[in-house]
Amino acid sequence: MRTLHSLLIAASLSAATPIRLQAQYTLLDLPRESQRGSVTQRIGTTDITVDYHRPSVKSRTIWGDVVPYDKVWRAGANENTTITITNDISVEGKPLAAGIYGLHMIPTKTTWTVIFSKDHTAWGSFFYKQDKDAVRVTVTPRPCQNTEQVTYAFIDVANSSTTLTLRWAELEIPVKLGVDVHGVVLAGINDQLRGLTAFGWEAWYEAAHYCHEEKIAPEKAMTWVDMSIARGANFENQTLKATLLEEQGKTAEAAAIKKTMIDEATNAQLNTYAYSLMNQGKKTEAIKMFELNAKRHADDPNTYDSLGEGYMMNDQKDLAIKSFKKSLSMKPTQGTKDNSIKCLKKLGVDTSTWETAKAGS
Repeated sequence: MRTLHSLLIAASLSAATPIRLQAQYTLLDLPRESQRGSVTQRIGTTDITVDYHRPSVKSRTIWGDVVPYDKVWRAGANENTTITITNDISVEGKPLAAGIYGLHMIPTKTTWTVIFSKDHTAWGSFFYKQDKDAVRVTVTPRPCQNTEQVTYAFIDVANSSTTLTLRWAELEIPVKLGVDVHGVVLAGINDQLRGLTAFGWEAWYEAAHYCHEEKIAPEKAMTWVDMSIARGANFENQTLKATLLEEQGKTAEAAAIKKTMIDEATNAQLNTYAYSLMNQGKKTEAIKMFELNAKRHADDPNTYDSLGEGYMMNDQKDLAIKSFKKSLSMKPTQGTKDNSIKCLKKLGVDTSTWETAKAGS
């Protein structure tokens, strides 16, 4: 009985010319003329990845010839062009669930149909079936700089959106993608807070801080900061709790928490708190914290350097100059010294005496 291997050998020996598989149908992992490409963009915490193969123009007429009009095209070469999304998105305003999709297009002389197919494992578009469509959208191509190889790119990247473009020959096909970043993040936080990180205070604080910074989900922010405090009360989470209470108009509760955290604050914590108040526009309160820190840590030149910056930001020039000079008189580190000198120069003070002296002297 002849084996398949021997039959293949016999066939190749009897053929007038050697048998040669076409490159695009190789069974082995060999170089291809249309090489593989991949591009990824993260929007918020959602990754969007396009995997494709890159045919070349080679002086051919592409649209309406190499790629016929009014027929489904694989949007690349070889196997399915695929798009992978790690969370739900929108495509030209239509919802598309997280997953992997085959990407196909139907070009015409005017508008194009872009198709996201649930079948992403086929070869090209030869096995495409419309009943597998997840989403179909219509877009308008536009002229672009001549592009030799099929190229996918993400442009107009914003906090919650981007535009996926396919460029080939003289055309660019744009597809707008959107992400509900806050919705995705909040859902992700809920999942993450059921893991090992939930046993410490830090993850709960990060979750509450994110909500506060982004001005979303105030109820969740309060719940999460309380969970953080329950796992380890500290300056950071108590500061956030006080801020949330103030924003709710609960000033008495906020003041009580502030008193506790300020009484227990370290040098660095109180200094950071003062700067944060200044950045919030609460200059009077910030100055009080800078002054309190300098009083508590009167032997630290950095506290006077920071106090000087606070006075500068509050347009109290004379007090700022006095504070910087005090810092320079206390043998500061080089970084603190450099900052005090720089600020004094801005205030119009002659700093030559300190510039000629070495740090620590």
